[in-house]
Amino acid sequence: KAIVSLLKELRGQGKTVIVVHHDLQTVEDYFDWAALINLNVINYGAIDKIFNEKNLQATYRSSSSLLRSDE
Repeated sequence: KAIVSLLKELRGQGKTVIVVHHDLQTVEDYFDWAALINLNVINYGAIDKIFNEKNLQATYRSSSSLLRSDE
């Protein structure tokens, strides 16, 4: 929880933080922008623009889906 608090504090200060994060369910909670990478960059940009089924399937090379907390 200390790391999450620090990330939120740095985000609030407008700082750029580079993090490797694998928990897709929490990406939107902590980050505004991301890069999807699997040997190559699949896509990058604002979370609401790049987190879609097509990009996730290309990244994980499988049938993947993202469950949003409001669904």
